[in-house]
Amino acid sequence: MKRATLAVLLVPLLAAGACSRKLVVGVVLPETGEMAAYGASVKSGVKLAFDDAIAAKTAPPGLIVEYRDSGSDPTRAASALEALYSAGAPVVIGGATTAEAKVMIPIAARRERVLLSPSASAPDLARVSVFFFRTFPSDDLEGVKAADLFTLTKNVRVVAILQEDNPYTRGLLPVFMGQFRTSGGTVVGSVAIGEPGWERQTADTLASYQPKGVYICGYGEAIVAALKVLRQVGYTGVICTTSAISSASVLKEAGKLAEGVYFPLAAFDPTAQQEPIRRFVTRYHEVYKLVPDIYAAHGYDAALAVLYALKASRTPTGKEVQLRLKGLSEMRGVTGPLAFDDFGNIKHYLRNYWIHDGKVEDYDSYVKQQQERIKEQMWELLQGQGL
Repeated sequence: MKRATLAVLLVPLLAAGACSRKLVVGVVLPETGEMAAYGASVKSGVKLAFDDAIAAKTAPPGLIVEYRDSGSDPTRAASALEALYSAGAPVVIGGATTAEAKVMIPIAARRERVLLSPSASAPDLARVSVFFFRTFPSDDLEGVKAADLFTLTKNVRVVAILQEDNPYTRGLLPVFMGQFRTSGGTVVGSVAIGEPGWERQTADTLASYQPKGVYICGYGEAIVAALKVLRQVGYTGVICTTSAISSASVLKEAGKLAEGVYFPLAAFDPTAQQEPIRRFVTRYHEVYKLVPDIYAAHGYDAALAVLYALKASRTPTGKEVQLRLKGLSEMRGVTGPLAFDDFGNIKHYLRNYWIHDGKVEDYDSYVKQQQERIKEQMWELLQGQGL
């Protein structure tokens, strides 16, 4: 066969092979089970980012996103991760909870593939492997922020703690207590949410010690249960809880119980007009007919980070994705810069939020606005008196 003829035959074959080449990205989230409220929100943001990129042809050529439900079961999450890595995925978005991340990170390290968590926050996770990243701030930040809210913002030095026992709280609570006690605070009682008689124990603790504040450390269902008890006994002190309350489904379930409750959170303002926030909120409402919560935002940012890391690369290795994620400092997500530290933690700062008139509101901004309003009123009064 002549070389010219051979070339004519090979070119279409090579082109066909290039066109059929797949780039698999995995997503493992708790779509069912006890953590489904968080998994559903995260997935809505992840899917929106990937679907829009594919439709706009800005996604890497051949990108295929494979979704797997962990069922809120760490063992199932680990199996799904192994399968996706075996299918060729250099990166998987997953480890949504601390419990799931703990069993998934060693697999990522062994396979030298990236695991990007949109919501796991235990402080010790980030030091396990260089292949682990997260778009949700570490509890090192949240615990300190919650403690400072009591001592610095609200001038509360005596608190009781209502806590759920799980890997999430076992990472967060020591950070909170360390910072609170360092600032001169005193913990007068700790009640395990869900234990037999915990409701009566809570009422007795509040009656005996009369703490000026209560810190609720847990996930959504535990937070709602604790708020029900606090409202039933007529508690009127400062209530601070975890960022886990900010899920749209948890807030809906809590309803009026959550009014006036404080919590730390990464800055995300759905009313902001700058990009990419404006486009994200607009598209999210078009697709889901809802306003995105913070978990949808972190899911969206996780997908954006993956898309940026895979840009202009058809068959990246896990190591290449890992290096590219570390170099994304100039790129912005909807919750802030997509910049990771040496341990894979997102470089975000937290702010104080609260539930005000049934809505999540930036408390720091609210206080500033109130101060400005008071200044204006005083100035108008002085002008009216001719001073």
